[in-house]
Order: sequence, then structure tokens, then C-alpha cells
Amino acid sequence: MTIDYIDFLRDLAINSIAIYILGYVIYYRRYGDREMAITMGLLNLFLFTIVITMTLTEFNLAAGFALFALLSIITLRSVSIAKVEVGYILGAITLGLVNGISMHDYHLLALCNLVVLVSPWVLDSNWLFKPTVQVDVTLDQVSTFDLKDHAKLVERVQDLHGLPVAHLNIEKYNAKKGTVRLVARLLLC
Repeated sequence: MTIDYIDFLRDLAINSIAIYILGYVIYYRRYGDREMAITMGLLNLFLFTIVITMTLTEFNLAAGFALFALLSIITLRSVSIAKVEVGYILGAITLGLVNGISMHDYHLLALCNLVVLVSPWVLDSNWLFKPTVQVDVTLDQVSTFDLKDHAKLVERVQDLHGLPVAHLNIEKYNAKKGTVRLVARLLLC
């Protein structure tokens, strides 16, 4: 089997541009998290290399599955990752897979890249979903009657933090002490 190095360089260029847009232009400029941007880039390029090697050479399919099994051992358990960051990581992996399979239908390749790049740009924008922060709140001097008045609890949390409340959930009420523990999601803009 002969390897067309021009196709390889083309696929690498497309993938590199796509991961640059996802990792730097969309993610890093929004969150400023250097480590996550580097992680996305490295995962993408490593996966791209594995996939393109599997598609352009006589790489045994069983060896490929074994390689992915070994990669699955590597986890990020020691680091807590936000749900949004998991989405960006999956986007980086998807770009590596799509661009690494040496697709000859360039329209489909462009469309796949476009979907992966536009999705986080739109879905993670402030104009579509307002940014929020979750806070744990403990309020004192709360009676069982106050618990029934959701608007009053919302007003107390808003007064305490100075931000509008998007959602409020009662976690625990201590009738003896007259305290209530809440989880509130506050709007940041």
C-alpha cells in the first residue's frame, strides 16, 4: 500500500486549523484555561495520528482496538472537569477522528468540521444561554411558613448575593435551629 503524503498533509492541515479554532479561538479566548486548551489540542493530534495511521497503513484492526483499550485506561479522575469542558474534549476527539479517516468527500469533511466548530460557538455563547454560577446558601431565621413562600426565599438569596436567582432548590431544613440549606443558581449577567 502506498501512502499519499499530500493527502496526509492536507488532512493534517485541516485538522490543525479545526482544532486551533475550537481550542484557541472558541475555548481559550472565552475561558482562558491554558491547560484545557493544551489538553484538547494534544488529545486531538494524538487521536488524529492514531486514526490516520490506521487508515493509511496495513494497521491491524485488532491492534487498533487494543490501542484504544490502552488509551481508555488513562483517565482524568484526579482532576474535576466541568461539564462544558467535557463537551470541548469530545469536540477535540471528534475532530481528530473525522479529519484522520482520510475522507475523500471534501464537502462532507467540511460539513463535519463546520458542525463540530459551530456547535460550541453557538451553544456556549452568552447570548443563547446566560452564564450562571451555583452557590450553596444557608439562611438563618427560617420558619416552616417561610419554606412555603418560594418568592421570599428567592428574594433573600438575591439580597445576600446581589445577583438574580435562576433556580433555587431546598436541600435541608433544620427546624430546631431555624436554618435552611439551599442550592441556588445565580445569573451572572
